[in-house]
Amino acid sequence: MKTIFITSFHPHISRNILSTDVLRLLKENLDLRIVLVVPDYKTGYFKDRFGADNVLVEGARTYMSSRRFSGFFFKRLARHFLNSGTIRNHRKYSLYWDRNFIHFILLEFVGFVGKPKTIRAIARWLDLRLSPRGFFDGLITKYKPDAVFSTEVKNEDDVALMQDARRRGIPVINMWRSWDNPTQQLLRIWPDLLLAGSSELKLETVNLQGFPEEKIRIVGIPHYDKYVFGPTKNRNAFFAQYGFNPTKKLILFAPGGDRIIKFNDTDDYALNLLLSFDVNILSRFPPGEDIESIDKKTWPANVVMDKPGFRFAARKGEFEITPEDNENLINALHFCDLVVTGPTSLPLDAALVDKPSVLVDTYPTERSIYAKGWGFLRDHIHKLRSTGGTWYVGGKDEFLKAVGSYLADPSIHAAGRAKIREKWLSYSDGKSSERMSKEILRFIGLK
Repeated sequence: MKTIFITSFHPHISRNILSTDVLRLLKENLDLRIVLVVPDYKTGYFKDRFGADNVLVEGARTYMSSRRFSGFFFKRLARHFLNSGTIRNHRKYSLYWDRNFIHFILLEFVGFVGKPKTIRAIARWLDLRLSPRGFFDGLITKYKPDAVFSTEVKNEDDVALMQDARRRGIPVINMWRSWDNPTQQLLRIWPDLLLAGSSELKLETVNLQGFPEEKIRIVGIPHYDKYVFGPTKNRNAFFAQYGFNPTKKLILFAPGGDRIIKFNDTDDYALNLLLSFDVNILSRFPPGEDIESIDKKTWPANVVMDKPGFRFAARKGEFEITPEDNENLINALHFCDLVVTGPTSLPLDAALVDKPSVLVDTYPTERSIYAKGWGFLRDHIHKLRSTGGTWYVGGKDEFLKAVGSYLADPSIHAAGRAKIREKWLSYSDGKSSERMSKEILRFIGLK
């Protein structure tokens, strides 16, 4: 029997991987023992949801590496050595708010120094040897894994486990969790195999990270398999679930939330503008979050709040996306007439089922681009806008025009949505879980 460690430190992984057919297909192989490595305060949740005869759950203390200088240093170095447009713009955003010119110039210099491949290779070599070690030695000794599958290459706990595994000669396979990951920081450790969700992610991995093309496999996005298969209930049942009027259209509103903006007055403003239309509005919050400006108000009956995420009372801000949360989103996407959101991944979700989306960068007052939410400064959002598959709105009049136009004719920008699917979703054909599980089994020598 072979043993593989699968990490789930990021709260989206239980939705992205474990609740998909990836885990089901892996555990069907009785020659494989799976050990889910999760935050120690979530072990009960994972055992209840995913435990099986050959699926064990082990907890680990989190964020231990960055509590030490070397761990914190290399974590930050990986971000600024990449020097992508996303990182450069985030430096400018920080400068706008803290006015720390010395810090800004220092990080710009770090970004310049980190451009050569040789310097990056040296940094990874030093990272492996100088970063804190041994956090996962106990688990490695106990189970003697044949491989480690890291599901979030940027997470410091994933990195610490991969580094402990590499020091012991254990093969490592990892994946990009999200479409924005390659532009956010350098890979601190190069895996033996990297799984990508799209050809665009593969291209960015090669061009931005310098990672060998022959070590990348495109498998698609497993949790989108269920999106392709369609809704889990009919429209009337879904509308009844939220008390919506079935004779009226539905707008799925996905606010950006308080975490991506210093002062969030855009979500409340956008939702109020949507009240101009005689429609049902499902306001789906970012998983695990509250939005103060929206929560403190009383909204009309046609506006329903949906707050996905199982929250852990012992840890503020910690959550997991449940299968029920994902099912609600799938149904909402299929039954809505329009998606309205900030700089999130919802336009991709919408494009997958060919629904129009409005990308909201609208505020009650004029302001600098750095006084807005910094999500619109990221590379992947710029690429999204360049497809012409979503309607970017920067003011009230354009917002109302975009929403009204899409409600009247949802075929607007259909060609642009096709470009979004071609760029990021061409492998979202309902078979991504199958491809990923096959790559994992082949990697560990069971296929």
